[in-house]
Amino acid sequence: MKTKQANKHELRRQKWLELLQEAIDEGVNLQVNHRFKYKGQNLGTFLVDAKRRGSDELKEKIKKMGLDFRKHSNKPEDYLYKYIQELWNDPNPNKGNYITRFNTCILPKKDILKKQTKQELEVVWKLKFGEERRWSKRDDVLTRVYKWKQFRYNRKLNPEKKWFQPKSKMGDLYFWVYSRKHKPWLMQAILDQFDTYELEELKNEGFVKQAWLDKLEKK
Repeated sequence: MKTKQANKHELRRQKWLELLQEAIDEGVNLQVNHRFKYKGQNLGTFLVDAKRRGSDELKEKIKKMGLDFRKHSNKPEDYLYKYIQELWNDPNPNKGNYITRFNTCILPKKDILKKQTKQELEVVWKLKFGEERRWSKRDDVLTRVYKWKQFRYNRKLNPEKKWFQPKSKMGDLYFWVYSRKHKPWLMQAILDQFDTYELEELKNEGFVKQAWLDKLEKK
């Protein structure tokens, strides 16, 4: 038989669950922190305790009610889960924002994330953006673009203001730039790094096609 204390605890837990159900039915934006209150009650504290010290049975019951603790967690694996769900349900995802969050919050923790969850993100990313989700930053590419622009605007080294010059002037940058001129897909991947004036110059030097610029204007 349950002790009086156990019965009292069970009744108190049931009242919290009933209050939680009311909040869910009302469409309240639930928050798992001690500051969150609902109808004057510290519902957030109950949720924090349930998440940290609650039994698997209690967590499963709360999940069936409609609250998934993984969506309210900063643990790397839970954050990635939440990120995938948000991306999947986003009808018009802002690619730049998702890339920023990926580079800042997910990529640094890639070594401790589950392989299966990472693969799930790769699938959703491909469906949403039509490209592979790489698990490395584009720092190398962006650094090259930066150096390329430095060369273009270096009046002493490049008085002709050209984007492409002989190797004697461009140094190690020469072969990287050469590949962008002769492999269109590589150049198309970095178009967003140049302004309108720069794109026009690049078009005149054979790096960019007018059709690409027309497509950019339509976006």
